[in-house]
Amino acid sequence: MKLIIPYRLKSSRFLNKYISDFLGIPLIEHSLKLCEEFGNDVIVTAPKEDYVKEVSDLQEKYGFQFISTSPDCQSGTDRIIEISRKIKDNYYILIPSDEPLIDKEEFKRVLYREQLDDFNTCYTDFYNEEDCISNLSAKIVSTWDDYLLYQSRNIIPVKKNSEFDYKDCKKCVGIKIFSQKGLDELYKLNHRETQLDKFEGLEELRIIELGFKVKLHKIKHIGFGIDIPEQVKLLEDRYYVNT
Repeated sequence: MKLIIPYRLKSSRFLNKYISDFLGIPLIEHSLKLCEEFGNDVIVTAPKEDYVKEVSDLQEKYGFQFISTSPDCQSGTDRIIEISRKIKDNYYILIPSDEPLIDKEEFKRVLYREQLDDFNTCYTDFYNEEDCISNLSAKIVSTWDDYLLYQSRNIIPVKKNSEFDYKDCKKCVGIKIFSQKGLDELYKLNHRETQLDKFEGLEELRIIELGFKVKLHKIKHIGFGIDIPEQVKLLEDRYYVNT
């Protein structure tokens, strides 16, 4: 099992986001603390030019591996596919480097499930209506047995009269788990981006559009992924309210 933390510094909406401060430490360090007990099985990956001093200092502190991946990779899934060609393991866990409030016990509960599918992702309930309305959060709809049907930045599902209740909606969490077999299949298809993936900008849509199933796992989670600078204080305030 390898735990992969992808990042890139040249984000169009938040430059140097991953080394920016959140609750007194770099944002990416929260992801490292989440999986620090896994030692050398933790891999941080980015384009080679993004291996800056701040990341080097964190590598000395936490002892993770750094593996550079191509600048052509447009998503964390692309980077994991590339890494799975360089090393081999049974499962690869993508840890978001911009979603800092994931609970360690909830994370481990998913990680150590007796059975995982080839493609897995996590979801949670929405914290409030504001989170649900935001187009920065990904919503999902699922089958009765928790497989992904669709994912969108728009509000789904919506009632026939166009009303919605945020308590009926499910929010995608950035933890994704891939088997070696699943990644090998994606690599064979050689698809960087599919029509729905490109349209919505959400990676799981590529997987289901190519005919695979994505298993969903529910966790308790009060946070969200940070996309823009304005979200930093919002999430820090939420942390203080809930601790």
